[in-house]
Amino acid sequence: MAEDLDPSLEVDVLAAALRMDHQESGDLLEFLAKKLEQSLPENTTVNRSGWFLAKDHPVQEITVRFDNYHYQIVRGRHNSLTAKVMKLVRGVVLKTTEISVEQWTEEVAQQLAQLASQSAQTRSALNKFVLGGG
Repeated sequence: MAEDLDPSLEVDVLAAALRMDHQESGDLLEFLAKKLEQSLPENTTVNRSGWFLAKDHPVQEITVRFDNYHYQIVRGRHNSLTAKVMKLVRGVVLKTTEISVEQWTEEVAQQLAQLASQSAQTRSALNKFVLGGG
C-alpha cells in the first residue's frame, strides 16, 4: 500500500485480502490465522483444536483485538463459521453481536486501516499482510 493510496481504497484492498477465495487459500481460518499472526501478533489470538499428538491442529477460533472492539470468528460444527464483534468500554465487554463473515472482514479491514494510519510499524505489518512475505 503506497503512502498516497486513498484510505477508502486501502480498506477495500485489506478487505479483499481478508476474504480471499477459499479455494485459493485452502481454509479461510487457516489463511486468516497465518496472516494476522504474522502481521499483528500482539493483537491476534489463535486457538487450535485437536489432540496434542495429532498430525493436524486446525484453527478453531481467531480473536483480533482493537482498542474498543474485539472481533472473533469461530469454526462450528460441519466447518460453519460464526463471526462476532464485541464492544468494550474500559476493558469490559458490554455487547456481543453476531455478524456475517463478510461484515466481519470488512470491519476488521477498517480497523486495520485505521491502525495503519496511526503507526508506521503497523503500516509495514499490513504491507506484509497484503503483499505476502515474512
